[in-house]
Amino acid sequence: MTNPSTGKDAPLPVKSRDDALTWVQQITEHLAQTAGIQINAEPADPVFTSCVGKNGESAPDDRFILSYAVHSDVANTQHNDVVRKVRDLLTSEGLKISTYQEAPTAQPNSIVTARHPESRYVVDVSSTAGDNRMVLGVTTPCLKPPTGPSAPAP
Repeated sequence: MTNPSTGKDAPLPVKSRDDALTWVQQITEHLAQTAGIQINAEPADPVFTSCVGKNGESAPDDRFILSYAVHSDVANTQHNDVVRKVRDLLTSEGLKISTYQEAPTAQPNSIVTARHPESRYVVDVSSTAGDNRMVLGVTTPCLKPPTGPSAPAP
């Protein structure tokens, strides 16, 4: 018998869109600080999407997934160092690394992707198509907005 409080049958985490955005901003700032890089002042790219089940089903409670990305100007020669530092941090914090690649500095294509086992968010730090840039991204699991009298109106 499976435990309904874990795995695919676990209740969804409850967060408002504002709380989810604050959460992923804190994660990306933590990653940047650890890697010794600065997040660019350009606008972030938060994307809220509806949760959809594997058979296309959806719930009427406005549950959502947040994908969030910011950029950092990082010399191509530093991309491998950044992904190494981020990998070490994520591993020490209990995340499971799913992708890791260092690349020749002439053609940077460095990447680290990891998933948090309990919170189920995914972190991705990688070289971008442009030179001397990296992207720091976080994707949340399906989150359920708060309900009740204190919940903000949509």
